[in-house]
Amino acid sequence: MRIVKEHFAAASVGQEVEFQVLVPADRQEEERLPLVLHLHGAMSSSKSLELARPFYDDLLQRGEFPRAVIACPSTPTAGGFYLDWPGGAAWETLISDEFPEHLAKTYGPFTATALIGASMGGFGGLNVAFGAPERFAAVAAISPAVFPGETPHDVPEKNIPSVLGELHRAMGRGTGDAAAYTRNSVYGRARANAERIRRAALPILVDCGAADEYFLYDGAAYLHDVLKELAIPHEFRLVEGAGHVGPAAETRTRDAIRFLGGALSRRA
Repeated sequence: MRIVKEHFAAASVGQEVEFQVLVPADRQEEERLPLVLHLHGAMSSSKSLELARPFYDDLLQRGEFPRAVIACPSTPTAGGFYLDWPGGAAWETLISDEFPEHLAKTYGPFTATALIGASMGGFGGLNVAFGAPERFAAVAAISPAVFPGETPHDVPEKNIPSVLGELHRAMGRGTGDAAAYTRNSVYGRARANAERIRRAALPILVDCGAADEYFLYDGAAYLHDVLKELAIPHEFRLVEGAGHVGPAAETRTRDAIRFLGGALSRRA
């Protein structure tokens, strides 16, 4: 696959957005392919796609991932978090609507769209997919930044250190607004759209390390329980000994990409 580095003026966020795209090196202009939105984590950028490129390449060659267009936009952490900010930048709208529409002008129309994200990107991917489950072929969240609680006051202090605390405050707009927090919560989206998610038969993967340094396994297990309560089919993986990054990260990322590959192949 070849990598393309570009940027475009995004109206939803009011600024230029840099992005990278992976496409089959021999792609024909008229060839219709699925789109994978690859969402990076906090304090990162579209360069994360360069790091994942060997996994996509290898799985494509092994026949475990279909020919596809994979795209990753650079999104900010503070003031971003894949959220729509009232009166400000709409980063969720960028991911769900404007960015895929921009990509379609060059690489589309797409046969299907799937989402994969790690950490902050896992949070963003789940929120986008649960908000419009009919539009997506699958979502895979690796160590997603989700919390073990559904209101601003339910989450233990140990689960909101550093950047996670910033995300936690941003979900409630810094004021503890419970209604805003629910709108921006993966759980709020799942509860509000449970029937739609079930009807869409959205393939969902939640993967987290059981030794995650940021205690994200608490939120992942809580999400697992909520999805079970709502009778939403999903695959949950709690990987013993695995941290937020580290030796197991490569295997888990490959497995998540393979999960998307299976879903996209079945869709085709």
